[in-house]
Amino acid sequence: MNRHEKNDGCIQDAEVVAEEPKEYANLTYDSGFKIVLGTKGKSEGLLMALLNRLLPEAGIVDLWYLPPEHFGDSEEDGKSVFDVYCEDRSGTRYLIEMQMWTQHYFHKRAVYYAARSVMDQAREERKYQKKTLQRRWDYNFAPVYVICFLNFPTEIVGSTGADAERHTAHYVFRSIESGRQLGDNVNLVFIDLYRFRKDYDECIDMKEKWIFSLKNMHLLKEQPAGIEGTELEELYQEAYMARWAPDKIDKYRKLMTREDEILNSMREQREDAYRDGLEQGLEQGLEQGLEQGCRETAIRLKGLGVSGEIIAQATGLSLESVLEL
Repeated sequence: MNRHEKNDGCIQDAEVVAEEPKEYANLTYDSGFKIVLGTKGKSEGLLMALLNRLLPEAGIVDLWYLPPEHFGDSEEDGKSVFDVYCEDRSGTRYLIEMQMWTQHYFHKRAVYYAARSVMDQAREERKYQKKTLQRRWDYNFAPVYVICFLNFPTEIVGSTGADAERHTAHYVFRSIESGRQLGDNVNLVFIDLYRFRKDYDECIDMKEKWIFSLKNMHLLKEQPAGIEGTELEELYQEAYMARWAPDKIDKYRKLMTREDEILNSMREQREDAYRDGLEQGLEQGLEQGLEQGCRETAIRLKGLGVSGEIIAQATGLSLESVLEL
């Protein structure tokens, strides 16, 4: 296997290979992940293989994509745009997010997305049960999994001791006293790409080989040896850009450029806040610098044609504040 320097971080990897020819798409960015694993009518089998490796208890047999845009109950709620959203034969919903840059309270964002998925089911069931069964919805919604790949420093998965070696964390509602789980209806699953430092040959099972590939594929010159006949062979073939049609490559590059602009703006925002903190007193300066940096970043992104919803998610500003800029 011919590869570049071993991957020891998140953002730096994309910069190291920025000027080098790339054989495979970068799946740590939304654009690459959506094209390779979120294309309706083409990627369902591959995505199902990934989910079954991450969630062997789910036993997914069939899978189909759902619309990624989800509107709130009121105009003030705005809308959420999921990276990939799908449903299996039993009705269980799977919401997959690829998060490249640091975001405060990301675990709360995952809870919010789970709630949005539940509300989707509520709307559908209310209409169906009222029209067909002539009764009110009884709140019996199908399980929801929010699966988040995190490529930034975080303690959501693990931080010290034995936890530091963990690469995945699965959260559910559970009794504090007894530990008994309260059903299987809300599941938050986090995969820590940032702390995953194994090389392919060090991976102990197919799950780890998937995680390695999602994080490092864009750094490789050729696919790892020994994947022939496995689901990973299909993954590398689908991500191999030399096989892509010109319009697909053009779409990918435009989306990558937009994401790079967002990422660079977020970096500048943090750096400006740090400088302001040194000049004005750390605590007050950081607060003021971050607020001003968020507004300046939002203005730049609006100029690039980025939607208000994405700007709000990237900067932490409210959608109303973004639209007023």
